[in-house]
Amino acid sequence: MEKQFNQNLNNWLQEVANGCHQIATNSTYNMDMDFYVFQSSVSFQPELMIIGSNPGGEVSYRVMNQKWGRERRTANDLGISECNQFIVNDGWGSMRSLCELFSGPILRPVFEKAVITNIVYFNTGSCQGLRKRMNQGGREALQFCVRKNLELIRILCPQHIVLMGNPVRDNLMKYFDKPLQSLLTTPSGGLNLIQETTLNGIPTYCIHHPSLNYKFNTGENQRLKRATFETIFSDK
Repeated sequence: MEKQFNQNLNNWLQEVANGCHQIATNSTYNMDMDFYVFQSSVSFQPELMIIGSNPGGEVSYRVMNQKWGRERRTANDLGISECNQFIVNDGWGSMRSLCELFSGPILRPVFEKAVITNIVYFNTGSCQGLRKRMNQGGREALQFCVRKNLELIRILCPQHIVLMGNPVRDNLMKYFDKPLQSLLTTPSGGLNLIQETTLNGIPTYCIHHPSLNYKFNTGENQRLKRATFETIFSDK
């Protein structure tokens, strides 16, 4: 099983490196953006897979290749590391609330070993930046990355999936096994804090993006989300 997993993953990494390189260097596109996939280690059947929107920054692929003295990004250079980069880098500023959400004796061990990726692998700065490029390679980039995310889920077979932000939810929604249902709402106003469904039979949870929507990611709302996830991962 482990040998097959490693082979599938290595093939997938090669396909992603080649596909992203072709998009980033296509002269008819406006997608000269650096790219990478992971901000964590990668393992088979992790307790948690987290999918965010896109890598931060908006750095040229050509410039980054020159900076690092490389011809291109390869399958061995897609962000796989030995640890959760959000923890190591103190939440990377605006994403600190993600580390706060997955804190405590129940959730922190799960978070430490989570596989963390994005729905888009190109560092477009924001999904809005990608939308502006829809007719200039952005559409092809998005379609490619969504397809590879679905393949990755099948390779990893995570036990739970958390989707962060509307762009991730909206681009994966048609692949959900059933319509989203509200799992947790705000104490006043009844606004969704956590929605749930399944994807390939895997329990999947949608939350507001931790770098945005301050009121949903702090105070009582944050405490309620943490308590809900503690129950989910205590019952695993």
